[in-house]
Amino acid sequence: MNELNIGKCIIRKRKEKGITQEQLADYMGVSKASVSKWETGQSYPDIVILPKLAAYFNITVDELLGYKPQLSKAEIKKIYHRLSAEFARKPFEETMEVVNQLVKEYYACFPFLLSIAQLLMNYANLAKTEEQKQEVYTFCIDLCRRVKEEWTEIGDLKTANILEALSEIALGHYDQTILLLKNSLAPYMGEDVLLIQAYQMRGEEDQAARTGQIFLFQNILSTLQLLVQNLAREMQEPARFERTYRMAKHLIDDYELKSIGTNAAFTVHIVAAQGFIQHQQKEKALEALEQYAETVCSIPFPFKLRGNRYFPDVEQWIEEIGMIGTNSPRDDESIKTSFLSLIKENPVFAVLREEKRYQKLVNDIQYKLGIGRA
Repeated sequence: MNELNIGKCIIRKRKEKGITQEQLADYMGVSKASVSKWETGQSYPDIVILPKLAAYFNITVDELLGYKPQLSKAEIKKIYHRLSAEFARKPFEETMEVVNQLVKEYYACFPFLLSIAQLLMNYANLAKTEEQKQEVYTFCIDLCRRVKEEWTEIGDLKTANILEALSEIALGHYDQTILLLKNSLAPYMGEDVLLIQAYQMRGEEDQAARTGQIFLFQNILSTLQLLVQNLAREMQEPARFERTYRMAKHLIDDYELKSIGTNAAFTVHIVAAQGFIQHQQKEKALEALEQYAETVCSIPFPFKLRGNRYFPDVEQWIEEIGMIGTNSPRDDESIKTSFLSLIKENPVFAVLREEKRYQKLVNDIQYKLGIGRA
């Protein structure tokens, strides 16, 4: 916790009231010297005096102590991005010490705890040892459970459950992951449609349209991610595999998803290429990798989740809700390098390395993304 700022608070509030140290001392039933020591930080008021002192100034005891248990969305987002930068350039252990201090200070600010869990999920791989990684994931689980036990915001509770499940699966606790998520298969109840209808009934057509766009955006991204998962599982069924890949490509094209910053829009082509290699279909594998190259070379930077022409209101919505984690946890240069590494260093594509088309798409990624330039 930060040092107590009670002295500064008493000075400020006393001057706002226009009273002297002696007048305050008389009201509180203490000596003028006691008030002077409070204000200079030589001593603090007795704990039994704090409620009376706070009431006199018409503030809470927390305000009197200078303790701020809650952070605004803007403050949480600012801390999140500051810590992201520190994880990128400072030793992992050093930044973790700062994280631990902040968690202790704002242990009652549940949206902040949730943001820290999300932050640590992004950076756990920077831990030097497997033991450190496990400690980070366990810490994330503890934070998520506290949010779920103490908080009431439904959206945050769902996020906490998902982050807890991600941490459990990272630890290899698959049974626990299933327990956390199996109830997510509840039948669709149409809450999104009801909300849109309610806005329409109130005559708020713009809000209805905006809400519908956001729900569709979320569902489209979820569908694409599920198709990528299906594609990876269907490699032993060539006909179904190709059909799923075709559906995913149509979804990307129809909703213009290449540039919105979702990993699924480019990893789908990597998975497809791996499958075609397994099926001994080099031409189709090269076509998929060319789609991948075209996609990653068209992504705008800085790399983050964003809207597009079909979803023009999404970016503003992301900013309004203070959605953390929509910016990439890594710097743009390392992201560009990883785009190249996904095909250049993937052993599955070793059989393609002598192909001119493969060499060209590798060179295109390197050149268009400016990888290796001084």
